[in-house]
Amino acid sequence: MWRQWIVPGVLTAACVAGLTVLVEELKAERPAATPSDCYAVVASKRSVGLEEADCAAHNATYRVALRVDSPDWSLDPGACPGGPYRALRPGPTADTLCMTLNVREGDCLQHTKPLRKTGTRFSELARNTCGPASEVKVTKVVTGARESCGPGEKTNHYSQSALTVCLGKP
Repeated sequence: MWRQWIVPGVLTAACVAGLTVLVEELKAERPAATPSDCYAVVASKRSVGLEEADCAAHNATYRVALRVDSPDWSLDPGACPGGPYRALRPGPTADTLCMTLNVREGDCLQHTKPLRKTGTRFSELARNTCGPASEVKVTKVVTGARESCGPGEKTNHYSQSALTVCLGKP
């Protein structure tokens, strides 16, 4: 009777060991992002995502403002402080990254969508060359105290990293 438990017991132990190794490799896979790291918007056939980029690169649309401890497996955008932060969790064991726009006055932005039409409506706001496809233009970037934007402009104020970005029509 005890023999019927040997195979399931061995398989369970192997699965637990494999998952433990996998989680440890994911933790060691890349160093944790730090404030000032940047991310570029990348479109694939089915989705749009973010990947690390040099902050000086034209496609580096987001900059990490702060890391927030995320003890569970879900992304909690509410973990970021008040403001229009873009939350990202780069791995199942990583902290939530709260990111601000990495833009300069005069930059243009548009929504990037998957390269192939899919059922998903997900898109990301990405920097692009100013032109007819541009949806918004950065009219003002102020570091420090909260600033007001002009009439008809959208104010994006980030409380931590003290940054105001004004977006208007291109």
